[in-house]
Amino acid sequence: MDNKETQIRQGKRAEQLLNDPLLKTAFEDLLEIYKQEIFNTKFTESEQRTYLWVAYNLVDKIRGHLQSVMASGKLTQQELDQLNKRS
Repeated sequence: MDNKETQIRQGKRAEQLLNDPLLKTAFEDLLEIYKQEIFNTKFTESEQRTYLWVAYNLVDKIRGHLQSVMASGKLTQQELDQLNKRS
C-alpha cells in the first residue's frame, strides 16, 4: 500500500474516531474534569495545577492531531480524485 492510500485510510479512521459518540464524550468529560480539578486546587498547589493543565492540553492536542490526520486524508483523496478525472 502506498503512502497516499495509507493517508486516505488513516484519514477515514480518524474521522470515524472523531464522530464516535463514546470518544466525543470521553474528550468532553476529560476536559471538564481537568478544568474543575484545576479550579479546585489550592493556591499552594501550583505543581498539581501544572500537571492538570498539561493533561487538559493533551486532550486537545490528541483531538487536534486526529483532526489533522482526517484533513490530510480528505485532501489526499481530493488530489487522487482530480488525477483520476484527468486520466
